[in-house]
Amino acid sequence: MSGTVRDARTAFEHFVRWTIEKEYQPLQAHLPDGEREAFADYYKNLPAPGAEAAIRRYLRGFWRSDAGWTARWLVDRARATGRAPRVLDAGSGFGTYSMLYAAVGGDVLGADLRPDRLDAAEKRLAFHRAQTGEKLAVRYARADLTRTWDAKYDLVWVYNALSHIDPLEGFLEQVRTHLEPGGVLVIGDINGAHPEHLERLKALRGDDVHQVYTAPDGQQHTYAVERPFPPAELRSIMTANGLRMVHHELYWGGLGALPEPVYQLGMVPLQRMWWLGAGVARRQLAVATVA
Repeated sequence: MSGTVRDARTAFEHFVRWTIEKEYQPLQAHLPDGEREAFADYYKNLPAPGAEAAIRRYLRGFWRSDAGWTARWLVDRARATGRAPRVLDAGSGFGTYSMLYAAVGGDVLGADLRPDRLDAAEKRLAFHRAQTGEKLAVRYARADLTRTWDAKYDLVWVYNALSHIDPLEGFLEQVRTHLEPGGVLVIGDINGAHPEHLERLKALRGDDVHQVYTAPDGQQHTYAVERPFPPAELRSIMTANGLRMVHHELYWGGLGALPEPVYQLGMVPLQRMWWLGAGVARRQLAVATVA
């Protein structure tokens, strides 16, 4: 497998444009009640089709975010290994990132506890293939990722899902055991020290973080409800579970609005000072490997 960052960015933006311009409205007719409303609500903040300036700003910000960082890592990994990197999308939900990372060259397994989310993700994958003729290297599976895995991965991606994994130590043990040499765990999440986030999450969950999810077939799984992770605490958790942080940055917002020179010279160094602005930054990217 070969490719460049430029190729990856082209594929990355092509897929995201398809989601905005071709998928969002038409797909909803193919989803059953419940899935349709949840999908529409989750992606309601996408730019409108035809709003070119807004779309360009969105694409620029997305490429500068945790997702773009991951896409660039996959390119480097493919070049180093000569094969498609194996990706686990942990808590894959509707499958956006599973499809995105397959579009830039990954071989992806999307795993989730919820059958309804996996059903919607399968329908999206089929809809994409019917519309584009492209066969993305994506599989979906229902799985409790705190239990034993059956494969190794170059990259484990967790987007807005770490707050739901319980027990987290069981998940991190599997990460540590099943990362290929040089592989990484990549976490894209809110900054769990931000006061607004903390108030919002407390209102959503109440005081009981640790709960039980009962699937439609009656299977039960322990489940955390909106557990926040401040940057310093997240680093401590990684260290305590045999992982070593290799990259950590905070996102302050406005990624798509800044001109490239201002972003590279001003914001990038600031973002990498993860210890600054824990009460101000909105999101964080954390990357860990086996210690």
